[in-house]
Amino acid sequence: MEEKRSTNSPGFDKPKLNRSGSTITSATSHPPRSNSNPKLVAKHQQQLYEESKNKRNQEQPHQQQQQQPQKQTSNQSEDPATQLSSLKFESDKEKEQALLWAFLASYLPEDKSSLQKEFVKHVEYTLAQTKSECTDFSSFQALSYCTRDRLIERWKDTKLFFKQKNVKQVNYMSLEFLLGRSLQNSLSALGLVGKYSDALMDLGFKLEDLYDEERDAGLGNGGLGRLAACFMDSLATCNFPGYGYGLRYKFGMFYQTLVDGEQVELPDYWLNYGSPWEIERLDVSYPINFYGKVSEVEDENGKKVMKWDQGEQMLAVAYDYPIPGFKTYNTVAIRLWSSKPSDEFNLDSFNRGDYLGAIEEKEKSENITNVLYPNDNTMQGKELRLKQQYLFVSATIQDIISQFKETGKPFSEFHNFHAIQLNDTHPTLGIPELMRILIDEEKKSWDEAWDITTKTFSYTNHTVLPEALEKWSVSMVENVLPRHIMIIYEINERFLKLVDQKWPGDMSKRRALSIIDESDGKYIRMAFLAIVGSHTTNGVAYLHSELVKHDVFPLFYEIWPNKFQNKTNGVTPRRWIQQSNPQLAELITRSLNSDRWLVNLDIIKDLVHLADNSSFQKEWMEIKRNNKIRLAKYIEKKCDIQVNVDVLFDVQVKRFHEYKRQLLNILSVINRYLDIKEGKKVAPRVVIFGGKAAPGYYMAKLIIKLINSVADVVNNDPKVGDLLKVVFIPNYCVSNAEIIIPASDISQHISTAGTEASGTSNMKFSMNGGLIIGTLDGANIEIRDAIGHENMYIFGARSEEVNKVKKIIHDGKFTPDARWARVLTAIKEDTFGPHEQFQDIINSVSGGHDHYILSYDFGSYLDIQNSIDQDFKDRAKWAKKSIMASVCCGKFSSDRTIKEYAQQIWGIEEWKRPGPVPVSNEEARSLLVPPPSGSPNDINAISIERLSPLTFVKQTSASPLSVISGGDKTNNTLKPKQTTKGFNIGGQPGNPTN
Repeated sequence: MEEKRSTNSPGFDKPKLNRSGSTITSATSHPPRSNSNPKLVAKHQQQLYEESKNKRNQEQPHQQQQQQPQKQTSNQSEDPATQLSSLKFESDKEKEQALLWAFLASYLPEDKSSLQKEFVKHVEYTLAQTKSECTDFSSFQALSYCTRDRLIERWKDTKLFFKQKNVKQVNYMSLEFLLGRSLQNSLSALGLVGKYSDALMDLGFKLEDLYDEERDAGLGNGGLGRLAACFMDSLATCNFPGYGYGLRYKFGMFYQTLVDGEQVELPDYWLNYGSPWEIERLDVSYPINFYGKVSEVEDENGKKVMKWDQGEQMLAVAYDYPIPGFKTYNTVAIRLWSSKPSDEFNLDSFNRGDYLGAIEEKEKSENITNVLYPNDNTMQGKELRLKQQYLFVSATIQDIISQFKETGKPFSEFHNFHAIQLNDTHPTLGIPELMRILIDEEKKSWDEAWDITTKTFSYTNHTVLPEALEKWSVSMVENVLPRHIMIIYEINERFLKLVDQKWPGDMSKRRALSIIDESDGKYIRMAFLAIVGSHTTNGVAYLHSELVKHDVFPLFYEIWPNKFQNKTNGVTPRRWIQQSNPQLAELITRSLNSDRWLVNLDIIKDLVHLADNSSFQKEWMEIKRNNKIRLAKYIEKKCDIQVNVDVLFDVQVKRFHEYKRQLLNILSVINRYLDIKEGKKVAPRVVIFGGKAAPGYYMAKLIIKLINSVADVVNNDPKVGDLLKVVFIPNYCVSNAEIIIPASDISQHISTAGTEASGTSNMKFSMNGGLIIGTLDGANIEIRDAIGHENMYIFGARSEEVNKVKKIIHDGKFTPDARWARVLTAIKEDTFGPHEQFQDIINSVSGGHDHYILSYDFGSYLDIQNSIDQDFKDRAKWAKKSIMASVCCGKFSSDRTIKEYAQQIWGIEEWKRPGPVPVSNEEARSLLVPPPSGSPNDINAISIERLSPLTFVKQTSASPLSVISGGDKTNNTLKPKQTTKGFNIGGQPGNPTN
């Protein structure tokens, strides 16, 4: 509702926003229906191919890019009937059928009556319910199906558009995509929030109530997955060709609940009622092989080749999730793989009466994609993780190759059509998998395959912690993937020859750089494999990238200094301001007299001049208070704790890990509590925690227990009252983050300097006017530089000092602040329960074992907290800091990050779809000769992409469907190898570019 009011307010500015030369009237207005001339699509395909080919070779592609759409949108004065009648087809019959189909598949209208009709249709026919049976949940489902219909029509045409333009796309491989809820985000992207709110009100439903019925998708855990989700949003919004690839987890990570203050993991049954957003693609399935043996055989030409006789096979079946661009017709998708048995069950076992044995393989195969990050404390768990990662990469690489084969181009051009980004090391097996397919199946030489591979892959590192760099046992990989271990050894051997050339006879360098770590058993260093097999390696914040080059991988940097880059992370302002904080979004839009900031966040800096304006400050802080009221209600509902919204809200919500130092935070809370008990005057505060600990991470789970034990004591102490409240919000996820983040006054990002790669929650908090207390770590440094040093609270040792500090702590030469000893003593004296249960925590920060230097940073941490208390009392000063923290954060939009990846790593360009052509019923009937019985009614707008002869799909004598060119009578298109037993599966329609 807020969005509708803001876009229709008097004097609302609707500036034009350029995207590949096309325009939208404003960020929140619906993109106009295109009148682009279909002659240029149907008649000049070869010209367009040459143009796109030339674009890739230009030194300044973006200048060319802005000129290109002028050619696409010429002759706009022609009426739709004239445009459509000018399309060239092989026969009149073909033209009639194509036009009829296009008219029948015309874009869904957006008038109120049509929206209501679609909604009721899905309730009645998709859900098989009547009005009397329709609940809020089934209404959410129906509305989601209505929305998905619109996403599908845009997504299908976006794919066709990209094929017609012969573009290069990025394939973003990530084991996590933390999408959160999709309904509100999708309606906002489509510009339908206000329209659906009005339409549903007449039917007795409130749109906001339906939002709350959606459950977060269980496809990720932490920052890695949320970053991937933001990137997909930006890929679509910025009109870049791309696909996301991941796994469809049946249970996700886990659902976190608290029992006696301890984390308890429950299955996350997020798919119990299905997902209205996913599209099951039984036509897209690939065989995945494990175990077996490799032998050397002769091929038909007498050449010795390797043959992998697998011991176990299963299928990876695709599920697609459309991701809409914000106010653009471009829509991309995330393709998620689900494991299925290659045979429904073992017929021999069934016939012998062994019914359980018959379905054993089915259950075994489906386990692979059941859970995100299976517990790997056992060998079985480790093997399951390995198989999970390989299924992911093998299906993805096979799918990408299938798409490439549709172009009919030689593999030497593979990297000109596909870039593959490895989001952390989890997809690194994709490197040897692509090598295997190129060598064993496509018969390429090693040098040819390696050249293709290294021009295709790029790798993003997300950690500087040595223990977090992934390793796999050689013996395990040898057993599960016998062909791949051979390829990895060959890659390593050839790489070590390069090392020997640079440092002749230096065995220490050879051992340090070897992909195979033999220091304690034999393990594959996956980060090393990713660096060697990629053309680019990047960090995700300036400091992190410098540490990657000089501390984590210094020898690789010596070999390939030009291979390393920085790409500072970003987050999407559409979800993290507009959706999560609609009142603030409306204020920004009204103050700028434009909402272009939603697609160009830099322009919010134009509000800096209002930071000292008292009326603007008042409205800003009223919005903050309203958000705190919303969070307070949520806390009371979920935690049964009442909090005062007029005190400072201090928030730390993130994955639990010792380096993130939630322990430092709760120890400072204990210090504050002791001050209150001693009668000292303290500023009132609500301290809010949230986040999950990995099921096998004992120390992180123990810290959660300590937090809740402290909360139980503090919140029930009558002497404390509203001076201090401690809250742990269970099951931290995207949907409750959208409530928590806008309400923060201060947020804590206090990792030991040099341990956090970037962080993205710091960006979200700052965008919403929450001030940061933190160390000079990750993106904190760049945020501070952007918003002003005076608007961030920094404490603690710097990254270059940490090792020295660790040494003096270890050597017993450091004496902590007196307040440190007081806090530990309180725990030892059973203030928060029997101290024995927390003894391991005390031991971890005592006796020289304080690895993350909490004792060293504790004094400066408490001092900066005191400064925060004093500043919060000055409301005008605090309001100005909050405003500056928000409006100076434009750099941290994921749109900026994606553009940097696109230009400097992937080599892809923006391609914006012009959109469908509006056609009236009368024009449609005039084009269909003779008019068929029951001519199409309610024609709205049709897709020109579907009317190009270049992308017609025709049934051939040999099913499945294949793609033929309208100008080529022969069908020599290469078909992807997708047909598998148990499914009638064929290649997807493609676009020959000959």
